[in-house]
Formats: sequence, C-alpha cells, structure tokens
Amino acid sequence: MDPFNIIKIIMAIITVIIAITVGFHVIRLNPKDLLNIWFTIFFISSSLGFLIYTIYHLILNNPQIIIPLMITAHIFFNFVFISLMMTVFVLEKFKKAAMSLKYFGSMMLLFFLMSVGYFIWIPKLDMDRYADDIVDTNTPIEWLIFITLVRTALSIYVVYKYAMMTRKLEEDTKKRVQWFFIGIIFATIGMFINLVGGFLSSIVIEIIALIVIDIGTLAILKGFMIK
Repeated sequence: MDPFNIIKIIMAIITVIIAITVGFHVIRLNPKDLLNIWFTIFFISSSLGFLIYTIYHLILNNPQIIIPLMITAHIFFNFVFISLMMTVFVLEKFKKAAMSLKYFGSMMLLFFLMSVGYFIWIPKLDMDRYADDIVDTNTPIEWLIFITLVRTALSIYVVYKYAMMTRKLEEDTKKRVQWFFIGIIFATIGMFINLVGGFLSSIVIEIIALIVIDIGTLAILKGFMIK
C-alpha cells in the first residue's frame, strides 16, 4: 500500500478516536442541554463519517462495497454541517424555537437534498489506482460542485454567526463561544480542505485536512471545559 495512504488511514483512525472521546465527554457534562446534544451529534457524525471513510480505504479485495460505504460516509459528513447550523440556532434562539419546523425542519429538508444527489450522480471507483492498492473515488463534477458550494455556504454562515455572537455575550459565556468559534473555524476549514483533496485526488491534502479537523475538535472541547 502507498505510504501516504497508510498515513491517511492512521490519521483518520486518530480523528475517529478524538471525535468519539470528545463527543462522549461533552454529553456527560450536561446530557439534557440542547447545545451539548447538538455538539455531540456533530462529533459523533464526524467520527462515524471518518470511521467508514477509514474502513473503505482498507478494502482492497472487494470493490463493489466501496461506493456504498463512501456514500454513507458523506451522508454523515453532511450531517456534520447540519448539526453545526443547529448549534447556531440553539445559541441565537430559544431552544424550543431552534427545534421548531422553521429551523429544525428546514435543516432536515436541506440534509435530504444534500444527500439524495449521491444516489442520482453516483460516485465511481478509480479502478486503475485500485489495481495499485489505492482506494480513490470520483464524484461526478456537477454534484461535487453543488455539495461543495452548499457546505461552503453553511460553513461561512456558521463562522459569521459565531463571530457576531462573540461580540454580544457576557464575559464568561463569551470565552466559551470564542473557543467554539475557533474550533468551528478549524473544523470547517478542515472539512473544506478534505473536499479539495477529494476533488484533486490528493492524499497529502486529505491528511492535512484531518490534522486541521482534530485541532478544531479539541478547541471546541476547550470551550466546554470553561466553567
């Protein structure tokens, strides 16, 4: 197996471990708080996405199963962005309003639209690289552009909203949200870098993306540790 592919798999495993560990820690801090719940969903969605991502990159003798696993991983990645949006609604709106049809319902509709395209424009496995023990999937360009634009728009919106919130909150809460803000910047940039890596079929870029996402995850945890 290509050495960079091995490094990518190792980094994906590390990302899974960090996300699961942080997610369980956050929910244990306050299992009834809606913000904790949505950040935990964010971490768990990330960890499941990268776990499946890791698994299908290890499959070198059964090409038929790789694309279904790849699509499943990206569905979890889509929910990462939805859960980030929900954290904004929880912090900005009353918790009951955040779970209303207007906010939660619209996010579920968007999640459906972001995921259904994978069953219309179905990704393909690069069989030439697969023969060299490298798992490389190619998403049809029209769907790749669409999903990249949607994820980018959601990321920009979330980062903007957190930046605005840090200016308006009281000191203790402000420090927490500032760490959330830092973490979300790293996490969203990491997800975007990962998309670019997939678009360019660059394993090195995907490795960098995983490192950036791990930094973001730990920064968000720091926010929850502030009393």
